[in-house]
Amino acid sequence: MRTRLFQILPALLLAGFAFGQTQLDLRTQSKSVDFSSSPATRPVQVGTTLPTSCQTGQLFFKSDAADGSNLYGCTATNAWAVQSGGAAAPGTPATMISQLGDLQVTRTSNAVLTIGANCSTATPCNVHFGSTVYSITSTATATISGSATGVLYVYVTNTGVLTVGSNLNVACSSCSAQSGVTSFPPDAVAVATWPVTNGALNAAGGQDFRALLGTKNVVAGQGIMTTDANGSAVVSVDSTLIGLRVAAPASSTSACQTGSWSYDANYVYICIAVNTWRRAQLTSW
Repeated sequence: MRTRLFQILPALLLAGFAFGQTQLDLRTQSKSVDFSSSPATRPVQVGTTLPTSCQTGQLFFKSDAADGSNLYGCTATNAWAVQSGGAAAPGTPATMISQLGDLQVTRTSNAVLTIGANCSTATPCNVHFGSTVYSITSTATATISGSATGVLYVYVTNTGVLTVGSNLNVACSSCSAQSGVTSFPPDAVAVATWPVTNGALNAAGGQDFRALLGTKNVVAGQGIMTTDANGSAVVSVDSTLIGLRVAAPASSTSACQTGSWSYDANYVYICIAVNTWRRAQLTSW
């Protein structure tokens, strides 16, 4: 009887432990967890507003974001960044500009817009104005205050300044806040717009204006000519409308084109026909 009791006692203790413990810590009380046969899993948080605080490595699924831009990762303490469109497989190019990190704009709270979360000294976000390249090497944030409604315009000026323009109260970190802006300046590189309603950044998102492909047409005005030379636009004066100043002629038959002109200390010269000059003497008064 005594032997039988010692045989049953461990089983009873184990059963009592099992009934008393209602939660398991999968991190420490499991091994090789395999959920592949589970009918459903939800491994990340889901919602429409990013938590105000987070720890590095945490994930969040933003259910109201555009398809392909729903998954956010906590890249540093209390800093969220969209994780969609990561590195493509070898030989597979990105298919949309939103898959690239340069100056990507994200809403990190009701009042904070984060610009270029991936911009750093090691991975600068570059903007070209012709042959001039400006490098942005830090993450910028634009924080709105008040209860007004309007639109934020995010752009880079032709002097390389990352700018957030609007008619709202905006405080910028690593960017410049510009008031009185209701559209993109003509000499700037457009990045994005983000609507604000009653002092809150719209959760539905903004509009991405980044582009890999683009051009700027040069149209000739009065007295101006444009030609294309190996992909470059050459702007010149239309000499049939505007006379060009040239060197003073040596004689009245010196080579010239009609309309050309010149002067020296004594005369003003005008080419009235091909290789035909006339002059008028200068006098003092």
